[in-house]
Amino acid sequence: MHPSRGGGRDAMALFTSRGPVAEVALSLNNNEVNIYGRAASEWKLQETLQGHDLRVTGIDWAPSTNRIVTCGAVSLLCI
Repeated sequence: MHPSRGGGRDAMALFTSRGPVAEVALSLNNNEVNIYGRAASEWKLQETLQGHDLRVTGIDWAPSTNRIVTCGAVSLLCI
């Protein structure tokens, strides 16, 4: 997990990648996780995952099983 903070209160992004950075999972301080894939030199949204009532606070991507695990502000774990 790699947190990134910008200047604003709502600018936090959590992201993780699988293997060589061809896919990333990120959450922009809300309850969704967006999966982006890289094609040539462009990143395109592939899927939006939902399941948390409050903002996502952590993301990890298991390379051997290709599963994403997230946790949210209410300590709910989604796999």
